[in-house]
Amino acid sequence: MKTRIAETPWGAARVAYAYLGTLVAGLVTGLVAVIAYPITQASSTCQGDTRGFCAAIMTGWVATAVGVLCLVAAAYVLRFGWVWAAWFVVLLLVVAQLVAATGRLWVAWCALLVPAAAALATLERPDAETPRRVVVIRLAILAALVVEVVVWFAWWVSSPA
Repeated sequence: MKTRIAETPWGAARVAYAYLGTLVAGLVTGLVAVIAYPITQASSTCQGDTRGFCAAIMTGWVATAVGVLCLVAAAYVLRFGWVWAAWFVVLLLVVAQLVAATGRLWVAWCALLVPAAAALATLERPDAETPRRVVVIRLAILAALVVEVVVWFAWWVSSPA
């Protein structure tokens, strides 16, 4: 049994496979978070009255790392490539930024569009090589989005409450 699909998904199948990969990555990440929370709460790292908060933060870091690893694994298995995973993570950061900036939790529903947007951003013909300029443009946009999110996060953390 092979661990990868036979060929790169194209068209509507690419969007469907993007949601499938996201679902599996989310399930694995959720399972790891459910297992990690009691372990971090019982660890000697978290002490005092804020033990639950500390455990939640540590579990969040573990779940984030596992989630990114699962996305990379899904990109490999589904033949999306690392660019799809990069678009996914950056677009998810932008949605998180919008939720934090607006203070409205309903904006998080935009996260449902992230798999389709990442699949469409990396959509290319399977029988033709991607032009070099398209790759450069995609990497420039990704770099700009990462810089924007990092600068915004630094401003958000340093701003007075």
